[in-house]
Amino acid sequence: MRNKKAVVGKVKSALTILFISLLGCTGIIFSVLYIETFSAGIICDYSHIIIAAVAAVISVLTMLSIMFLRNNAKLLYKLFFIAIFLIAAAITALYLLKISGFLDKMDSVEDLRQYVSSYGNNAALIFILIQFLQVVMLPVPSFVTVAAGVLLFGPLKGAVFSCAGIISGSIAAFAVGRVFGVKAAKWLVGEENLEKGLKAIKGKDKIVLIFMFLFPFFPDDVLCFVAGITTVSPFFFIIMIFITRIISVFASSYSMNNSLIPYDTWWGIVLWLCFFALTVVLTVLIYKKGDKIERYFKEKFTKKRKSKKITGD
Repeated sequence: MRNKKAVVGKVKSALTILFISLLGCTGIIFSVLYIETFSAGIICDYSHIIIAAVAAVISVLTMLSIMFLRNNAKLLYKLFFIAIFLIAAAITALYLLKISGFLDKMDSVEDLRQYVSSYGNNAALIFILIQFLQVVMLPVPSFVTVAAGVLLFGPLKGAVFSCAGIISGSIAAFAVGRVFGVKAAKWLVGEENLEKGLKAIKGKDKIVLIFMFLFPFFPDDVLCFVAGITTVSPFFFIIMIFITRIISVFASSYSMNNSLIPYDTWWGIVLWLCFFALTVVLTVLIYKKGDKIERYFKEKFTKKRKSKKITGD
């Protein structure tokens, strides 16, 4: 029985090592293919040096992952394995998007506008799809897609179409985080440690997420995936994402249209600077006092509900 278990363990270990090696090879191959697609610029000029550096980094990560696996250092092995997997997946996706010509059309607002408008009557549907993919997988800044929507459809329709794609993409990203993120986190740090971590942030997660989604200085697309492994419920996330995305997208659309706060006047510049300073202050405040702020609003809400019940009785 022991011999059988030992054989199974060795086979499993050998297959894992083979898979890690294949991931490393995939990352190197697609890195070379992607770098060679550049025909001009600094990447083209120093392509050989960049290829050598990328290949060396991926090779080192691969060897470290295998070494930690063999030495039974589980956490370090898992960290390096995830790094290799993400690098291989990202570079493969970039290469496929590059050779399809899609990335070349996403370099600027004008390029994206021309690309979407080329679909004629279906331009709105294509734009909504791009906004959905921008949240879930595309390496395109949201300000580029929102700005293209303003140029294509105007600030109102552009904001509506942007909200349709971004909100649906945000919910999909949250679902992915909830389904796969929790499992990945449990696999990485262990179920007990994950539960301890979630308990530690409980009380801060809702107020912090609302703030981060509301202001434009945070990676809100990534936060949708992260929110999936927090204590935030799907119902709360959907309500929150509707409110915060609508506010932020409409504000961005009308700001880009220069009709909300003009950035070509002295008072407009002062207001934008004040807005930035306020965001920095609120970031520090919510990070340090997020649990107390959330508790305060909960107590206020509870008192109002109780007083209404008493009045109603």
